[in-house]
Amino acid sequence: MKTLTDNQFKTIIQEIQDQIDYEFDSKYAKVFGIMLNDNLDIQFEPIKTSADVYELINDSPEVFAAVNEYDLITIATCGWAAPIDKDNNNEVAPSKHPERRRVRLLTTANTNSQFGSSIAFNDNPNEPVYDFGKAKGALADAIMELINTAKKEG
Repeated sequence: MKTLTDNQFKTIIQEIQDQIDYEFDSKYAKVFGIMLNDNLDIQFEPIKTSADVYELINDSPEVFAAVNEYDLITIATCGWAAPIDKDNNNEVAPSKHPERRRVRLLTTANTNSQFGSSIAFNDNPNEPVYDFGKAKGALADAIMELINTAKKEG
């Protein structure tokens, strides 16, 4: 496994966003194993797909093994995003919200505790939003649990 500086990791997250072909309307979440050569060029292999991203993360021996076999793993999923109101009173599901937008989320992590993601919007795919280590929520927690558990057992 390669050790990456924070700047190298950020650059790789941006390259993954540009290189992985994953549709905004995919019915399946997908895990990719990412290998880096000495020049930090990306090579990726699809590992597994599932209709349920949490089953993919929590119940897949192939994905669990990939954490230690590759330099990084990337989990691709898509769905709906909607604005959060200023009072955090979000009773409308994003998929039902009148201002909903289709999104593609690529989350990448490694056993060196580096975690980053990109969110691309279907109506503006060339301007993704990046996050480096600040993601919160059930999906981020599940991915970090996968990485930490695999690291301990690897």
